[in-house]
Amino acid sequence: MTSDRRPRSMAVMAHQDDDLYFLNPLLASQLRHSATHLTVCLTSGEADGRNAPGGSAAHAALPVDFEGFAAARFNGLRSAYGEMVLGDRDAKWHRAAITLGSTAEADLSTLVDAPWIRLMSLNLWCAPPPGSPVGAGSLPQLWTGEATVTPTMVPLGSPVSGTFAYSREDLIEALLHLLRDVEPTLLWTMDPDPDRQLHDKANPQHADTGDYSDHLSHTITGLFAHEAAQRWFAEGGGSATIVEAFRGYYVRRWPSNLSPEARALKQRYKDTYGWADGRPADGPVGHGDRKVGGDAIGTGNASGTTLRYPGSRTWAVPGPNGELSAFAVRGGQVVHWQQAGSGAFTPSRVVPGSRLLPYVAALATPSGGWRLFAVRQELTAVPDRHVRDIWTTVLPGAGDASVRWESLGNPAGRNAPSDRRNIGMPHAVSLSDGGVLLLARNAGKGLSARLYDGTSWTQWQDLGGRDIQDGLAAVTWNDHHVEVLAAGRAGIGRWLVSVPDLSAEYARLETEAPAGPPAVTRLPDGERLLLFRRRDSASVLSYRTRGGGRDWDLSTAADLGGHGGPGPLTARFVSEAGAVLLAVRDDASGSSVAWLDPAGSTPCRWLRESTPITGGHAVQVDASGCAVLLAVSTSGGLLASRPDQFGSSLNPMKEVP
Repeated sequence: MTSDRRPRSMAVMAHQDDDLYFLNPLLASQLRHSATHLTVCLTSGEADGRNAPGGSAAHAALPVDFEGFAAARFNGLRSAYGEMVLGDRDAKWHRAAITLGSTAEADLSTLVDAPWIRLMSLNLWCAPPPGSPVGAGSLPQLWTGEATVTPTMVPLGSPVSGTFAYSREDLIEALLHLLRDVEPTLLWTMDPDPDRQLHDKANPQHADTGDYSDHLSHTITGLFAHEAAQRWFAEGGGSATIVEAFRGYYVRRWPSNLSPEARALKQRYKDTYGWADGRPADGPVGHGDRKVGGDAIGTGNASGTTLRYPGSRTWAVPGPNGELSAFAVRGGQVVHWQQAGSGAFTPSRVVPGSRLLPYVAALATPSGGWRLFAVRQELTAVPDRHVRDIWTTVLPGAGDASVRWESLGNPAGRNAPSDRRNIGMPHAVSLSDGGVLLLARNAGKGLSARLYDGTSWTQWQDLGGRDIQDGLAAVTWNDHHVEVLAAGRAGIGRWLVSVPDLSAEYARLETEAPAGPPAVTRLPDGERLLLFRRRDSASVLSYRTRGGGRDWDLSTAADLGGHGGPGPLTARFVSEAGAVLLAVRDDASGSSVAWLDPAGSTPCRWLRESTPITGGHAVQVDASGCAVLLAVSTSGGLLASRPDQFGSSLNPMKEVP
């Protein structure tokens, strides 16, 4: 897969190290591919104003210097970006003050030898000091309205001319101004809807806020970024923009989904930021953030890289004539590509709709159209008034009939408003009688479902289960049952869903602890193949059933290798090839592809392609009987290839906007 357009990327973070902890190793790869990149840090990150690990003798001996510590953290961030882009932690930067909105100034750093790379700090105080303006408060208080303004500081050495104060609208407008300026095709930010987390001896509080699995400033940064993006989309901007949110401290609770090489790279850039080499400072504030300089990421806040909204595997489907349709969410609305008679895809067309989270699931309808499912997001300053609902529409196969979206609600219902934000992404299964089984992870980290019988939907039904990650896999077992699989904390969660009465048997497959969402595919002999990433190595592990698909045989475990990475795996048996095609988004945000024998037991040769993608892949078979591998690039276009089972590389097709 090759691209004829270079992406433009932008990241909105709360603190100076958030992108290094939660976006890498994808960030380092994206910087090498972007035509322009801007990272925006909202706060000064002043913490306790002492540049040393808490509890150390050095910490006790240091005076409090908020402005100095904030400056040191930005020095570390510039050093890390210099190393990621140029391999030089001492690379030169040009710093200037720029005006955002009417008066407020921000600190902008431009990498001299790679001027398309820029870093910006708005320098908001995390905890406004005494003497701040009346009504001043923190970033979270600014979002909710508990504070009317959040003041800025001037870190040591900053070119800004003085202090300012942002209202809630000022901050949204500042981000909106930057979105208009950069026009990113890829917007990265933090998780606006973190999971609830039990904190006990086995799960210490760390820096989590309340009973959530993340720091509140991370959450609020994600909300501000999504609000600014929605306003930009509403005014007509961002038609090619894909928004991806990343989990924060959540990652320390689950197995690492990165290869040892990727974790080492992540550690390297984090240590550069943390001034771990201790080289002499050439000024009063130092080269980085010594609070994290010696921390190993192995089991901590950077051990994995996890998308808040994992991509669907069912976003491409064949029509009645076998030609494929593919769907994605750009600018908060669905876009649709269709395969023409030649096998190539036509440029995208917009499906009316708005405020949709980043991925869409699609099914072919008996009438020759497509039924789409997506999550609609409504943001508000009042925590209990947020809306995250699954919506559906039927897109006709021909003609220009109007598109009407219908809300299918949320498993949490109306009685638990705060739980509505913890909905998973929809996964839908076509049934033999023309009905649809709709599945979603719920706030209790179990499974909920609704059933469509061709005319109406049942109510949401809780099917049980617990402690699963989002990113469901499902396969029709027989006319009356659907098997659903999800990554659990200590194995694979498995539901056998009885379709007529919408009940389920739940059990846990005692597999290795998976490092991300599984994939499952049916084989021609009636058996099934299960695949997921192994913890810590992030290689792909396979299992298969025995006895006509009745039971999973855990003795069939086979390590297939691979290259780690976030997001779902995608697998499909291809009859013409007599093999399973497996695709993953890898550590470098590119595509890794392998053909597997049906037994799923032979270590295989992986083919890689470096074009960064978003979400995960779709694997389909078109009218010619050939496998088609699809992905959406970080420039917002559709990438398609026909992998050669015996080739030494992927067969590229031109990107379709």
